[in-house]
Amino acid sequence: MELSVAVRNAQADAFETTIGTAPKVQIFTGLRPANCATARSGTMLGNITAPSDWMSAASSGAKGLLGTWTDNSADAAGYAGYFSIMDSAGTTCHLQGIVSEAWATSKAYVVGQQASLNGNVYRCTTAGTSASSGGPSGTGTGITDGSAVWSYVGPTEMVLDNTNIAAGQAITITSFTYTRGNA
Repeated sequence: MELSVAVRNAQADAFETTIGTAPKVQIFTGLRPANCATARSGTMLGNITAPSDWMSAASSGAKGLLGTWTDNSADAAGYAGYFSIMDSAGTTCHLQGIVSEAWATSKAYVVGQQASLNGNVYRCTTAGTSASSGGPSGTGTGITDGSAVWSYVGPTEMVLDNTNIAAGQAITITSFTYTRGNA
């Protein structure tokens, strides 16, 4: 089944309208729950209130965040693993996904840290320093990158400036796009 761009844009705009203005973006440690109805797991690191004009107008079936969103004081420390977009009261989950930071050359990574490269997210399974070029690729496990070893997690969904969160530090979302598929 193939939908027109106009229908996909309308569905993407309805996504934002349904969630409403000033939703909460909660950042957690660990792996995302099976679905939005499942209780949140892990430690909540931050609870960002998105601005009232939080998404761009739909184009080609997608909406992107406007500007950057920041929680100026993280609630706890840990490695960010997933996000949940909740209603403005922070009680109903409407969307959840993987968080990562942009992969960097010659950077020390620790077990559990997630990085994105070329549209994919990888979780560090053996601590080490990334290569001076290239980076992890593919969709398997045991992916060697310098002295770091990675496992594929999924497609890039939300990018933070840093996934190694310290209590009290700022958490900044630098990239997020909601894409409505063809069907």
